[in-house]
Formats: sequence, structure tokens, C-alpha cells
Amino acid sequence: MADVAARAGVSVATVSRALSGEGRLVSAPVMERVQEAARELGYHPNNLARNMRAGTSRIFGLVISDVGNPFFTAVARGAEDVAHRHGYSLVLSNTDENPEREATSLGVMIAERAAGIMIATTNENGEALRRSIAMGTALVAIDRRIHGLPTDSVAVDNEGAAHEAVSHLIRLGHSRIAIIGGPRDAHTARERLRGYERAHREARLAVDPVLVTEGTFRETAGLAHTRELLALADPPTAIFSVNNLTTIGVLRALREAGCRVPRDVSVVGFDDIPTAELLDPPLTVVRQPTYRMGVQAAELLIRRILEPAAPVQEVLLTGNLVVRGSTGPRA
Repeated sequence: MADVAARAGVSVATVSRALSGEGRLVSAPVMERVQEAARELGYHPNNLARNMRAGTSRIFGLVISDVGNPFFTAVARGAEDVAHRHGYSLVLSNTDENPEREATSLGVMIAERAAGIMIATTNENGEALRRSIAMGTALVAIDRRIHGLPTDSVAVDNEGAAHEAVSHLIRLGHSRIAIIGGPRDAHTARERLRGYERAHREARLAVDPVLVTEGTFRETAGLAHTRELLALADPPTAIFSVNNLTTIGVLRALREAGCRVPRDVSVVGFDDIPTAELLDPPLTVVRQPTYRMGVQAAELLIRRILEPAAPVQEVLLTGNLVVRGSTGPRA
């Protein structure tokens, strides 16, 4: 650092401010000289030493349940853009909906002195999350609120969005509507099931229990449950799938059975996917503001770091129904 200071013609303290995320305290010309000197000398700050002095790092943790899900890809992009603007780096951890892996990820990030953590929890790690907060780690819940633990959170109105999607099918004349659900211990799955049930109540339609499935947020579950539904003596005329990966499984099973969409079975998916408009027919979906969710989560995390005693804030975003060609009147 002294070598960089000598080459740039500034003090060591100025170099420290310029290269440690406190660039707002340094004028633009000085910042440019310091950065140029650092490049010429091949200098990299010793983050380990700085973290030990500060008791924290310039790292945000993002703990998600499925790195292969495009939903979380968009969330991560939004969170990283905000983190980068504020001088933080983002470290990603994938849990595969496994509580033990989630607890391990939280422990590693705390040990590495992450400044804060954004997490889409499995809802089974209350103890691990409580330990994180007790150690002073800023925490923001993404997509799934944490029951019994007051934390900042960003989520979508899952019940309202599911209600809108199923009501759309009911207005088209469908009365036997199946739901390809997620695990009941997942907050999002329970909320989407409530929206499905509310739409039926308001339309004065009874919910047939055999049309309500519980599974994982994976393609294999959507495939298996749809096969079972199509084998019923009175199969559904419409299917509501609670996430993008299960929707792929639904469509695969329908094609395998020779069912025409929407002529034989209408389909609504929860979450848009990049190729939804290119499918034949294009897929009707509930579109979530995924990028914005990541942005808001990172902004809440920065607020919590700067104001540890601030009131807990819960941000509820709105999903919107995008009607395309996969839904039509009951045959």
C-alpha cells in the first residue's frame, strides 16, 4: 500500500479509502491515480487482514434452494447488481432444499464474516437462523418468510397470484382443476394452495382432494403427478402448476400421453420461463418480479447493516397473470 501511495503521490490513508469501498471520500482524479498505480504494481488489498480488523467483510451471502432454477438466477442477478454498486461481492450457496446443507452454508458464511446474508430458507432451520442473528449477522429472507423469526423479507403475494390464475381457469368453464403442488413445509407452496382453494370457494366449486398433489419443486414431481392425474377415471380439464420446473414436468407428461394443450387440458404455470413464449402453444403463467426481488433484498440488507435497530420491513411484491395460448375454454 505504501508503494501505491508513493507512485500515486498520496498518503497511505488515501489509498486505503480508495481501495476499501470508501471511494466516495476520495475525489475522482485521486481515485483514478490510485487505481492506475495499483494496476501498474499489481497490488491487491489484503481482505483477510481488513476483515479481521473490521470484524466483517465486504461480502454478501446468497443462500438459495436450487441454483438450476431460472427464478433464482434472476434473483441473484438483481442482488449482485445492487451489491456491486455498494462495493460488496456476492457469494452463492445452493442447498437443494436440504436443511443440513442450509445450516452448513450459514455457518460457513458466518465464519467468513459475511456482512449479511439473503436466504430462501427451507423453513426448517429456525435454530440455525436464530444463531446467525444472535451473532449479529444481518439477514433478509427472500421468497419465503421465516415463521416465528422477525426478519426483513421480500416475497410475492403468492396467494393472490394463485387465486388470479385459478380464477382465470374457472372463468373459462373449468371445474376439475388440478394443482401440482410443492412441499407443505414450504411457505410458498402453502400460500399458492390457499389461493387455489380460495378461487374455488368464491366460485362455489368443491375441491376434489384427488386433484390436489403435494411434491417437490422439481420437474420429476410434475411429471409423476400429471401421469397419475391423467390416469383417473375423471381426469382434470385444467392444471395449475406451482413453479416453473414442475410445469416442465406437466408439459412433458401431457405430450407423452398425446394430450393437446389447451384443447384437451389447459395449463397455467407459476413463474415465467425464458422459452414460455416460444412453446407451442405459448404458456400462460404467473410472472414474478424476480430481478426486482433480488434488488429489494440487497437494498434491505444494506439498510439493516447501516441501521441495525431499524424496524423489520416486509416487502410484498405483486405477480401478474400473463395469458397466452395454453389456456382455453373447457372442451
